[in-house]
Amino acid sequence: MIKWDELNWKEFDRLVPFEYDTCILPVGTIEAHGCTNLGTDNTIPIGISERIADRFKAVVAPIVPYGITRTLLEYPGSLTISPEVFQAYMTDLMESISRAGFEKLVVINGHGGNNDALKNAAFDVSSATGLRIVVIHWWILAENVVKEVYGERGGHAALDETAAIIALRPDLVRQPDYDAKDVYLFNPGAYAIPSPSPTVIYNQGEGYLNFDQTKADEYFSKLCENIIVFLADVFERWQKII
Repeated sequence: MIKWDELNWKEFDRLVPFEYDTCILPVGTIEAHGCTNLGTDNTIPIGISERIADRFKAVVAPIVPYGITRTLLEYPGSLTISPEVFQAYMTDLMESISRAGFEKLVVINGHGGNNDALKNAAFDVSSATGLRIVVIHWWILAENVVKEVYGERGGHAALDETAAIIALRPDLVRQPDYDAKDVYLFNPGAYAIPSPSPTVIYNQGEGYLNFDQTKADEYFSKLCENIIVFLADVFERWQKII
């Protein structure tokens, strides 16, 4: 795996775009996540990016670690960037990645609050530069995987996100801090600010944490393979565009 910030400028010049025409950019934020680390939305995109990079001969860029945090901003340790500033920053960054010589950009997004800004930035940059961009919201794209492995749906700081952290960095999971009574069932008929809990589920009885390491490893492996299959299909279809 090639990391952008570990190359020197002459190495970069030799490799991009001649051997590596694809960049993978992980993006996240800092916010409360139940019994996992405040940087959960960074840890997972980094882990996915590093796991899939060699399959596409891609250079992994440094994480953008701060994003748009809203309903969990009141919880200790959470940070945010305004939507306008974040979108402008991402637009500049994507344009710079294009200027560096890459033909394709894969954004691995780990935070739902970033979704709209990333979509807007990607559209503007692709239209202006011709850079082909795919933005992946991993927990949505791989929603079928958590159902396959665990037989139920996940949530925020719930079954799926926690499993990914268990697979990547089990030392960042503080199981004694988990209390099932703290889990909040989201009601689409209401919007509470701040969220009544950092741990949110969307289906009654589904998404409660499972700390089994073997299951978590299986989940994360299948999650990454699902993303690889998706990207391979997108790249193949892009080749047909004149």
